[in-house]
Amino acid sequence: MEPNEPVTDNRPEWLRALTDKSWNLELIISGAAIFLANYLPDAVDNLLKYYLQNWVMDEDFTKISLPLLVHSYMKVVAWVLIGTFVVHFVMRAFWAGLVGLHAVYPDGIRYDKLPWVTDFTREQSRERFGSLADYILRLDRLANQVFAVAFLIALTSLGISIAYITVFIVMNVVPVYVGKVAGNWIIRAFLLFFVGLAFMPLVMQTLMKKPKWAEKPWVQKTAKWTMNNIGSIMMPFINRPLTYLNLTFNSQVPKKRLVMSLVIGFTLFLGVVITNFVATYLHLAGRNAFQNRHFYASSRNEYTLTGGVYDNLRDPNDRLPPVSIPSEVIEGAFLRVFVDYPKLLDAAIDQHCQSPSWPESLSKIVRRTKTDSAHLACLDAFFKLKLNDSLIVHPDWMFHEHPIAGSPGLVTYLPSKIFKSGKNKLLLQVPSSSKPDSLRVYGELYFWYE
Repeated sequence: MEPNEPVTDNRPEWLRALTDKSWNLELIISGAAIFLANYLPDAVDNLLKYYLQNWVMDEDFTKISLPLLVHSYMKVVAWVLIGTFVVHFVMRAFWAGLVGLHAVYPDGIRYDKLPWVTDFTREQSRERFGSLADYILRLDRLANQVFAVAFLIALTSLGISIAYITVFIVMNVVPVYVGKVAGNWIIRAFLLFFVGLAFMPLVMQTLMKKPKWAEKPWVQKTAKWTMNNIGSIMMPFINRPLTYLNLTFNSQVPKKRLVMSLVIGFTLFLGVVITNFVATYLHLAGRNAFQNRHFYASSRNEYTLTGGVYDNLRDPNDRLPPVSIPSEVIEGAFLRVFVDYPKLLDAAIDQHCQSPSWPESLSKIVRRTKTDSAHLACLDAFFKLKLNDSLIVHPDWMFHEHPIAGSPGLVTYLPSKIFKSGKNKLLLQVPSSSKPDSLRVYGELYFWYE
């Protein structure tokens, strides 16, 4: 549509009247959506943090690439939703301003009254910009389209998230509670059912294109059931509104423009998702994906002072490190050392520790106390704590939840009389899963004592 071409409003009268009264509600919805969407990126990060802390059962982070990719996808969707609603809010606010301006000046733009311009400029302006009323109507339609796109993105992302969360719970959470053997059988059965449902529409559509199959009653009944129910099963609660949006856009937007928009949008979206995925993965590995100092540290190692291991320097939203202390500078008589105990350590500890069995004659409280004592004794042998390369024998660990992060772990207090003045090194080692007779570094940090 050319800018100076009059816009025909062919909407029913009831819909036009309803639209005239709904623009202020759109502003309220966009404002509320912007406010709520701003919490989504942090919420997605907190979900990843909780997942890494409580559900990951393997220390090899290469095996959780899919959850990290989904985390990146959800985070980019949150950013896109914020941007889309902001664009709509600005457009609708500008539209409201133009409507108010048109009420003050009902004639709109009077090109013959423009001062300080030639007749040629007046005609060019008239051809390029047209009337103010037409521009207001075009802007109104564009704002409505952006508003609908925002909900299309939100509903599509919600549907994908529901499907993924279902798959994620079955594949990652269920084995944590029922065990790996039973969990594997549940995963196989669920994947067979899920994949069958996902491919069923494609199979039925292929069969309906072939006359010899399309005439069969059972194929017709199955195809009808598939069309009416698969969407609701795969995306419950949101399938119908999402379908209305998709059918409207697909039938109204020209095919070439629709394909081009999808290709460009998907390419940009996927590029941002992959970039965020790489940055998140490298961050977990102790590296910075966007470090542009040539001679700066290539990763977190013994030559880097990492603020995350000190409670006074760590952001409360950051994931808890394996070993942490209150501050990088120690002045008191004791140093509190906290060792994080994430779920991924269970497999390694199971190889060295066993839960003892106690006589049924003992009360549950006594049995639990004795079990905790036995577990703590085994963890004392599992974790090797060193100070300046000197092994600390029996550090007197105690179970403790971190006061800031709330993560379960172990805590001990080291007397400062064993520290040397200046720089000290704390090193925590655990048995290697690949080489049972050797140790690997679980965490290390430096502190200064005076």
